[in-house]
Amino acid sequence: MINTAKYFALLEELTLNKALANKSSNSDPPDVLENNLLILEKYVKLEVDQQLHELCEEYLLTAAQKCSIDPTREPTISYIVRLQHVLHSITKNINFHSDAKEDLISVAHLKLCIQATQELSYYSLRCQLHEDFYKSPIFNEADGKVKANPCLLLLSIQFFVNLLPIRQFHIANSMELVERDLLAAIMSLRVEEDSVHLEKAISYLWQQESKADFFRHILLLKATPLSTPLAKVLHHQLLGKLNSAQGFFSFVEALHQTPNVSPTRNAEIVAGIVARKGFSQLAQEKMILQVFEYCKFNLRDADKMCAGVLSLRRLYDLNDANQKQIEETLYKHWESLINPEDVISGLIVMEHQELCNRILLWQHLFCSSTVACLASNLLVPYLPLLFQLYDGFPLELPATKQLSMIISRCLDNREREKELPEVLKRLLKWQVDEEPPWYSFHPRILILPSANNQVQVKVAHQEHQVDHDMGRILPGLLISSSHHTLTCNVFLVLLRFMGNQLKEKSSASVDFISTETELKDFLNSKYQLKLDLLIALNQMVAHQPLRAQLALHTKEFLLILKDLLDHHSGKQDTADHILLIVLNLLQELIEGSEDLWLAESTKELKQQLQQLRLRSSNPLVLQSVQSLITLIEGVWRPSEAIKIQPFHKARSLIEEKQSHLQVYGIQMIMDLLKKRDPATMSQGHLILALALTTLKNKESYTFLNCVRLFVSLVHVMESEVLDKLSDEYLSETAELDYRLVVGEAILKVAQELGPLCYRYKAVLLNCFMHGSRSPVHDFRMSAFANLAQLCRLLAYQVQNFFHELLQLVNSELNNGGFVPTKRAAVLVLAELLNGMENLLDYQEMLLPIYRLLKAIESEESCDAQMRQHAANGLKILNEKCKMLIQCSLEENSLQKQIKVLGIKDDVSSQRKNRHILELN
Repeated sequence: MINTAKYFALLEELTLNKALANKSSNSDPPDVLENNLLILEKYVKLEVDQQLHELCEEYLLTAAQKCSIDPTREPTISYIVRLQHVLHSITKNINFHSDAKEDLISVAHLKLCIQATQELSYYSLRCQLHEDFYKSPIFNEADGKVKANPCLLLLSIQFFVNLLPIRQFHIANSMELVERDLLAAIMSLRVEEDSVHLEKAISYLWQQESKADFFRHILLLKATPLSTPLAKVLHHQLLGKLNSAQGFFSFVEALHQTPNVSPTRNAEIVAGIVARKGFSQLAQEKMILQVFEYCKFNLRDADKMCAGVLSLRRLYDLNDANQKQIEETLYKHWESLINPEDVISGLIVMEHQELCNRILLWQHLFCSSTVACLASNLLVPYLPLLFQLYDGFPLELPATKQLSMIISRCLDNREREKELPEVLKRLLKWQVDEEPPWYSFHPRILILPSANNQVQVKVAHQEHQVDHDMGRILPGLLISSSHHTLTCNVFLVLLRFMGNQLKEKSSASVDFISTETELKDFLNSKYQLKLDLLIALNQMVAHQPLRAQLALHTKEFLLILKDLLDHHSGKQDTADHILLIVLNLLQELIEGSEDLWLAESTKELKQQLQQLRLRSSNPLVLQSVQSLITLIEGVWRPSEAIKIQPFHKARSLIEEKQSHLQVYGIQMIMDLLKKRDPATMSQGHLILALALTTLKNKESYTFLNCVRLFVSLVHVMESEVLDKLSDEYLSETAELDYRLVVGEAILKVAQELGPLCYRYKAVLLNCFMHGSRSPVHDFRMSAFANLAQLCRLLAYQVQNFFHELLQLVNSELNNGGFVPTKRAAVLVLAELLNGMENLLDYQEMLLPIYRLLKAIESEESCDAQMRQHAANGLKILNEKCKMLIQCSLEENSLQKQIKVLGIKDDVSSQRKNRHILELN
């Protein structure tokens, strides 16, 4: 036993400048180390060679390795050996792992031990690293302090591997940088020669310390420009640990601790490292399993899920073997529902929470992004199972919406002309056993409601009959979703499919039916599919947004109708029923769209309708045909049902004469556009025509609100609004007041688009530049004023039109005779300067602008407002120049400083998750 109090007194006497809590600057007095060495020699009488011998024996260094360490040759080596011996003596004589009263030490003594450890790690580890590490700003301060000695470095590594298990030393992350230096030291030695000691040291850091910190330190070391051998050692270590147990978890956690980095960027980094072709197939298989486990664990954290999903997608794209394994893993998620191990009546196969978690996982895997998630074709075989799950859940549960998103994504990504019809046909016929096989519930599996609006998956009794009512489930899902385009596509596919079914002649034999089962099979084969289609079409045709979408697909709808009319025999009740649905729907579409009524294809339909009237004997069909023919031949009028729709109600108000009614109608349409009302969205061109007509109103209350309508409409049809307004603005036949109001509307629309209006800069600039050459004084003044506001918005694009702009302004100032127009021309230059963010990007243009504004401002005979505009422009330029010079001076005066947070720092000011580097 030694007198530990003496050793603590010794540590108190030392000046531990390299300890984090004491380190105030990178420069130390030259005599600090010598003074510390004298104190160590004074308190510890044992010769330094004897201390080295004890340390080498304790940490298993050979005699040859011991001989290569000469502590008398250099004071720093002597200091390392002596300080290492002091800490070794303290840790051997105090049981830091015990909670016994006699083994406890004071906080002050613990702090001394931590500081001494940090001091020792600086000299024994950081100062002896591989020369390439000193290219990093983290380590370059320690370059040249100690001549590297591989055996001394190995001794230090062994010492710290035995010291770091003392958990009290890790208070406030005190050992974080020690661990980083230790890892760098291990890598420095492994470049020269590997050994069992180094392998054990790496294993300790990986298994006993934070795995996330391990990865952060590796990434930090890799960020330095390294020689090929050292870079290979680090890279091999990174990839090896990444494929170890918990490797993926820890790697993502390490990146997420870096502040101010988006989850998407982190996901890209992770996926780029994980999904590499250089990995063996076995390593890729293990990684896929790791990533799936990671995704299950982080279900509720969308940011972390991003890395897992993107990694899976990149692994999936690497090779066929990975694709097969991912498909097998996905199958295992639902294997208990597809092929349960035990089929015992009443057995609970899956509880509510587990089922919801699996659905949520699939939503993340397939719907979290348009590019990063797994391919939607993986979902196709699971469509029957997903529809059964959707049908079993109450509509108000989140899982129902998640299932709807998954199914909608799968159907929406199918090719519209061929793939989607095939998928829907197989679903409606429930052909799950054909090749390639699809998956559905085991015949005895069903979902039952339980307490608190939850569900359970149970095994049913043996007589349980499975219901595949796709004619009800499919339209129900589509109608409850907001994916109206998909609803329309499915409706057209089902309608075409129904027409094909009506054309097919039944091949079912009815010679002799002897049993009830044969009768059931016969009826099912002959009528069930048509019945399901009829139910589905009936449900969907009542869905109001579908009609708005069909108005955009009238050409395809009319082709299907013509096909139905060509093959209608008048002998099938089912055909008559479908024909009635389609005819009534067509009549409603024509009554709701004047464009469809005017279409040539609608006029061509008249002859086929007349032939149907002669061929059909169904009074309902005849009545519907007669109504359609009358509508096509007559004058278009909206139906009563259409009139009470919000859009048509708003339209009728706008067409009134009273100003307050017109404004109320405008506000209604703006609200409908904001809500993305399907019927309103499909009438964009009609709204544009109404707005242009209303803009001619002399009442300012009306035309100013009409300008607001254009601002709302631009979010629906950008290019059409701007093109039409610019045409109206430049129309010389229109009244001057109307053109001025149109100019105001163009400007407000451009301001609403903001910097995005650069896409239409050609239209906008040509419009106002052309107007600024007009012989009409008021119009020319308006054009210059609008041009000034536009230049402020498009200042970053000024290089493309600056010379023409300056020529216009000069021409107006020199030749123009209308003073208000000249004022507006000067304002153009002032606003252009106001829009410039970085003057360095506009160096070539500043001098001509400055000279022109200075000349105007100094000309006493010039108009007062022109001089004021010029003075404002010069003031703006002056302020921006001052800011530029100030920023330049600040950049030149900046000094890079590396600051390592220590245990005395204010904890409240530290970030909870610190970056790999702390740079101030």
